[in-house]
Amino acid sequence: MKWIKKGRILEPQGQTPWMKKYGILPTPYYIEEKNIIRIFFGTSAEDNICKITYLDVNADNPSEVLYLHKEPLLAEGELGLFDEHGVNPSQLIFINEQPYLFYIGYQRLQSRASYMLFCSYAVLNNELNRVVYRKKTPILDRTDEEPFIRSAITIIKQQTIFHLWYVSAYRWEYMNNEVFKDKWMPNYHIKYAQTKEFKEFQIHSHPVIYPLNNDEFGFGRPWCIFENGTFKMWYSLRRRNTTYRIGYAESTDGTHWVRKDDEVGIDVSESGWDSEMICYPAVITVKNKTYMFYNGNNNGATGFGYAELMK
Repeated sequence: MKWIKKGRILEPQGQTPWMKKYGILPTPYYIEEKNIIRIFFGTSAEDNICKITYLDVNADNPSEVLYLHKEPLLAEGELGLFDEHGVNPSQLIFINEQPYLFYIGYQRLQSRASYMLFCSYAVLNNELNRVVYRKKTPILDRTDEEPFIRSAITIIKQQTIFHLWYVSAYRWEYMNNEVFKDKWMPNYHIKYAQTKEFKEFQIHSHPVIYPLNNDEFGFGRPWCIFENGTFKMWYSLRRRNTTYRIGYAESTDGTHWVRKDDEVGIDVSESGWDSEMICYPAVITVKNKTYMFYNGNNNGATGFGYAELMK
C-alpha cells in the first residue's frame, strides 16, 4: 500500500468567528449526482467547543474546494447533555433512505479525567445541509464494563445487520514525558458491536484492536470498509513516546483482525502542517480512485488534507 500526499484542503483561519481552531475528523461522503465529495468536520473558536460544518470538493480533484458552509450544521448540545462542550463528526450513512450523521459528543469534567466522549446521531435532510432530528442521548452509553468513553463509531451494513467498531476507554493514566507533559490520558482500544436498529446492541466481549506492547496506549477514530471479501480498518495509533500515527488492519469476520501497521504506506511529512503527527483517517473510493482524508499536527489544529492510494 502506498499513499501519495496531495496537500492540505482546509486550514482554520477565522473563516467564521467559530472557525479559528481545528478542522478535525474529516468525514467524507460522495454525492454522485453533484460530482462532489462533501467533507464534514469539526471546528471551533478560541473556546475549543467544536461545531460541525462541511465543505464540498470536486470529486475529480479533491484539492479544489467548491463550497464552504459558513453556518454550523450541528452545534454543541444543551447544558448538561453529553455533547454540551462540542461535537465532531464520525460517519454519514443512509438508514431507511434517510441520512444519519453519527457524531462524537464531548463533556468536560472537573477531574483529572478531563472529559467524556460518547456518540449519537442527527438525521439530515436529503440535501445533507440541515438537521431535521437530533438524538439527545448517546446510543452507546456508559456501562460497568465500559464506563469512560464509547465513541467515534464506523459502520458497515451487510444484509439486515449493522457492524459497528468504536473507541472504548478502559482507564486513565498519568503521563509526564516529552510527548505528554503532566497529563492524565485515557487508555483506549477498539471494540465491535452489532445492531439492527440502533436500539439494542450485541457487544463483542473483547477488544478487536488493542495494545501489543507497553508503548501503545490508544487507538482512535477507526474507519472501516469492506472490499473483496475483506474488512479493512484504518485508525489512529497512539504511543507513550510518539505522537499519533495511522495504523491499518484486516479481517475476514470483523472481530479477528491482523494488524499490518507496517503496510499502511503513509507517515508524517518532513516539514509542514502534518510533520509532527497524522491521525483520524477516513478512506473513500470515488471513480476508481481511493482517497484518505486525515488530520495533521496537534490533533487537527492545522486542518486536514488528503492522500491518494497508488495501486
